[in-house]
Amino acid sequence: MRLGKIPVILFLGLLVVVLVFVNVLLYTTLQWKDKQIKQATTQELPLQQLEFKNLPLDSSGQYKIQRNFLVSKIHQDKGQQDVILVTHCTPNHLHYILDLSVHWKGPISLAVFVPGYDVLWSYDSLLGLYQCDKKFKERVIVHLVYPLSHPPADNELERALKQALSGNRNCHEFIDRLRRSHLSKQNYAIENVPYPNNLLRNVGRSSVPPWNYIFVVDVDMMCNEDLYQSFLRLAQQLNLFANKKDKRVFIVASFESKQKLLPSLTKQELVDLWNHGNVQPFYYQVCWKCQRHLDYNSWKSYHSLSNGLEIAYYIEWKDPWEPFYIAPNHVPLYDERFKQEENYRVPGPLGKLHDGCCILNEEQSRTLAISLSVFILISSNFCKQKLCFL
Repeated sequence: MRLGKIPVILFLGLLVVVLVFVNVLLYTTLQWKDKQIKQATTQELPLQQLEFKNLPLDSSGQYKIQRNFLVSKIHQDKGQQDVILVTHCTPNHLHYILDLSVHWKGPISLAVFVPGYDVLWSYDSLLGLYQCDKKFKERVIVHLVYPLSHPPADNELERALKQALSGNRNCHEFIDRLRRSHLSKQNYAIENVPYPNNLLRNVGRSSVPPWNYIFVVDVDMMCNEDLYQSFLRLAQQLNLFANKKDKRVFIVASFESKQKLLPSLTKQELVDLWNHGNVQPFYYQVCWKCQRHLDYNSWKSYHSLSNGLEIAYYIEWKDPWEPFYIAPNHVPLYDERFKQEENYRVPGPLGKLHDGCCILNEEQSRTLAISLSVFILISSNFCKQKLCFL
């Protein structure tokens, strides 16, 4: 009996050895693949122009600018007729890009404000996004803005970049950590460091050819999945790209909501919520004079003549007005003297240069319709969500 058990014991022992070997082999293979992916990703990263002292200054001489810190695949085709979403943030709000890149199917130009004490955190977050999120790698171009009032330690950047590249990154843990990073700081209230929002907007625009169109939004906004494709179709119908002197600005009607709403919400559904007091026009309580010139009642009563995106009506420029808009990138740059909450989304002399503000409208009820862009914003005011109809 004992002799009969020996082969069984030997077989089980051999099986354990084989299983351990297979496990080690699989683990080693995965580590090798991760290393290869990381090395391939690292080779694609721009390691040039990392001497802080050699980075160009902005016009005020208060900020260093590092353009094209990360360049996406889609931005390499510079001759393409396109509409680019331009946005900006501090490193603790980079997690919004994960959602924004899902809803916006086109290229994104992102400008990140990086005080010296956030350099390593910024690099680690941006490289993690580049390595762990395919949409980010393929469609987001990144620029960095460093305040000279809070420069990096020893005015040196390369050490922080190498440190960010050196660690082993688990993508699931990284994404989870990134989504929780907003709890540590406020995006527009970094202590003793004014947030240069208009400079960041201009830096984000700097990578966009003047004949292409831009949609400048805050990073905590989200839009429905067909926004990008639908405006491209409208641009082709209106022959916008061929007419490089076109000065029309396409205004987006924006709303706020107390609760999260679906991107598939139709205009009629939104109007019903509006009538019942569940949504309201953007900045209705905070700064109604900044938004009322869109004439929300005219937008509300307009009925689309087709199932596609179309111009609802024209409005001449009035002051003050801070709309969200889509426009050719040859419109004037933003006034960089304004910082923090002084948004001034409209470029300085824009009202004198455009041929009118085109208010967009869409009544299509399908999910892929561009009737609604959802802009999510966590706020202490009325809104927890911004809604944008085109």
